[in-house]
Amino acid sequence: MYTSSSYLDGGSYTGTQTTCPLCGGLVRGTSCTQCFAPIEVIQSILTRQTPPRLVGILGPSGVGKTVYLGILLDLLSHGIGQLHGIARGPFSLNLQRQVIFSLERQRFPDKTPVEADRWQWVHCEVATGRKGGEFDLVTPDVAGEAVAAELESPGAQKTVRTLLSRCSGLAVLIDTIGVIAEGQAQEMFAMQLISYLESIHGSRRGKIEVPVALIFTKVDLCDEPIADADAFARANASALWRMCDVRLKHFKFFCSSVAGSCGRIIDSEGGEYLVPLRVEPRGIVEPFAWLSLHVR
Repeated sequence: MYTSSSYLDGGSYTGTQTTCPLCGGLVRGTSCTQCFAPIEVIQSILTRQTPPRLVGILGPSGVGKTVYLGILLDLLSHGIGQLHGIARGPFSLNLQRQVIFSLERQRFPDKTPVEADRWQWVHCEVATGRKGGEFDLVTPDVAGEAVAAELESPGAQKTVRTLLSRCSGLAVLIDTIGVIAEGQAQEMFAMQLISYLESIHGSRRGKIEVPVALIFTKVDLCDEPIADADAFARANASALWRMCDVRLKHFKFFCSSVAGSCGRIIDSEGGEYLVPLRVEPRGIVEPFAWLSLHVR
């Protein structure tokens, strides 16, 4: 078992006060005072024999991150190919359970709250079948608004900065329908994330070493299937593709979907929203199988 001081290169225990192994903040009560990591997550990390390699998942508001993360955890728990995930504590099962129960009732989960102290965290230990290839999925279900706030004003959201600073691999979610129908907002968001990552991990000697999987979500809603994610990115998000090619040593585009088909419901006030008619996950685990080959 390692200590918080060995992980942080300078953090320490002071009496009953514990240093957060993620951000270096002081742990008081039930969470870190800076990044709001729950004490269960902190203890889960500190009980590992060696410092875990962390992989995070981020995306803009409405991209489908909660659903993606919940389905990913469910698939990993059952094992897909050589990838097997084990939840590190009961807290890691909460989001998975919430997503699965919601989809079983043919509805999508509620929107993630903006407040960082209300986010659900997961810690999943992922085995790859290769010696030394294991990694940990440690991430809160971050609200897209919080990511946007940190990109606009670095330091505004300590949790987001901590995740990007500590990650050994990153999954960036991009709304496919937004790319096709809503201009450059989705592309620009992903480009901002890459630039932010470069500001933390970049060097003058070459490209960023942190591998980045860029995942187009909700492809089931497209009028025509997307056969090649890289070709789709080149054609519809060319500026993002070029930025990745220039700045990232390891990157790859993927397509994913959770619902095999969706219906539209109009409520009594005229509001329209989607409901999942059936669940047919595609392209959920593949990005993490690729990341497992490149995590530092």
